[in-house]
Amino acid sequence: MKKLFVLFILSLFLTHCENEKKGTNTNAKHSTRSEEILKEIPVYETFSDLAPLFQNESDTTYIVNFWATTCPPCLREMPYFAELERVYETDKMRVILVSLDLKEHLNLRVLPYIKKHNIKPKVVLLADQNYSAWTDEIDTSWYGALPATLILSNERKKFSFGAYESFDDLEQEVNPFLYSY
Repeated sequence: MKKLFVLFILSLFLTHCENEKKGTNTNAKHSTRSEEILKEIPVYETFSDLAPLFQNESDTTYIVNFWATTCPPCLREMPYFAELERVYETDKMRVILVSLDLKEHLNLRVLPYIKKHNIKPKVVLLADQNYSAWTDEIDTSWYGALPATLILSNERKKFSFGAYESFDDLEQEVNPFLYSY
């Protein structure tokens, strides 16, 4: 029995050494997968890193939704944003979903939610939890309540917080920015 145990430990050691040589250790695989996930959902450490997004000088309308996986109203309205991007995919309109989840919840909550519900619009995570330092830059009426949505088109902007009750409600907010006459 003692010989068997020693052989087992020796085989584990040799396998580990062989994997180190090949560069295929378990930690490297885990690290690579984490990097892939981070590429799928960019993480912005501070609001100032994300701020260039709000300097819209193109003819594209941006719908920026601030949400979190811990916010039930946010999750209820999420399909409306996905539908909005699908319906208006040929127009100059982009949806960006800014998760305000904690960075450590990216792999545990955010990515699984996005994958499970097949959310197609661009998702980013803003790790800056000091809301009072940056919410005024979005809109002075915002104190951090979620969900919140910012619509930007050239010089025009509209901000609101609270969930949209239906796709039609969201579409009514966006249409004047897409089709201004």
